[in-house]
Amino acid sequence: MSATTIDYIDEGKKLSHGSLYALLSYRGELGAWEWSFLIPNWSVKPVGREGTLFYVKIITSASVNSTSTLSSTNPNPSSHSHYNADAEIKPHWNFSMDTVDILSSAEAVALVRLADIGDLGTYEDIVGENGIRSMFQVVQIPDARLPIPQDFSSRTWFLDVMGNLADCGVCQCEDVWLLEREIRRFAFSAMDKYMQNRGYTVFVAEKSS
Repeated sequence: MSATTIDYIDEGKKLSHGSLYALLSYRGELGAWEWSFLIPNWSVKPVGREGTLFYVKIITSASVNSTSTLSSTNPNPSSHSHYNADAEIKPHWNFSMDTVDILSSAEAVALVRLADIGDLGTYEDIVGENGIRSMFQVVQIPDARLPIPQDFSSRTWFLDVMGNLADCGVCQCEDVWLLEREIRRFAFSAMDKYMQNRGYTVFVAEKSS
């Protein structure tokens, strides 16, 4: 059993039924994380063994068909970048969805519960085409035909999505910048445990519900 799984089944470390999480994943240096959203499939036990990850990443010619570095269980991840496979592919940002096993992830540092979304329907309803997927997709990402901008990142995308989710009533978040500070504080506090190969840490946000 992995350290991540052990931490998960400890009382107080469990992922909640019907919840939306922020996921910060290690990027190779202290204070630098990839920001994404995770909705665990609560019908699969233990919760976290399967879930849907919503994220953006830079696509290069070598990573067009690659998935998230988390443990993906989906052989056909949803990619929303349109390109000509015969043309040279320039590096660009891309929105994707993957089915992942967060319990087996070697990169997950912090999971922060953002909101209870169980009243929106079943897991399949929520992550499906007619669920909240469009609220992630509607947030604009840089044009793939242009050079990669320096002011866009997974963090800025995450904050824009949070603002959209709040506007749509999926969650209550009065100030995304205060939420960002809270999540960063959680991630910093989780790094010692992560660097000791003890897996991720679960938190509950106060600035979002």
